[in-house]
Amino acid sequence: MLLKLVLDTNTIVSAFFWEGNEAELFRKIEQGKANLYITNEILREVEEVIKRPKFNEVMTKANLTPYQIMQKIVSLSHLVIAQKWNINVCRDKKDNKFLECVESAKADYLVSGDEDMLSLKEYKGIPITRTGEILQLLE
Repeated sequence: MLLKLVLDTNTIVSAFFWEGNEAELFRKIEQGKANLYITNEILREVEEVIKRPKFNEVMTKANLTPYQIMQKIVSLSHLVIAQKWNINVCRDKKDNKFLECVESAKADYLVSGDEDMLSLKEYKGIPITRTGEILQLLE
């Protein structure tokens, strides 16, 4: 059975702009070695982030447009119509959307590099972990 993953915004953005664990994890998802679950709310945040001026140069170097990135994410994702659970666990309230996605998708892992998220360690038995740990599981 394939792992069901929810990735936070920084993990997704890093996968497109820099070579490293996040890019490798996205390749594994492309290869069908894990499933990515996402909500419209997460998609909106990713789009907002990649359109920030600070990413213009790196996007040009990668020969990508925001539209191409969003198309790729959508094509590889299972869209979750997340129920509003009114989760209020994260210090940064905007991060609760990832827990809502995890719960609605019945995901196996939430992948993050955010220390606030990682400090939770798990949510309702679902581990919150770094990209490197997921890559080890997929080997």
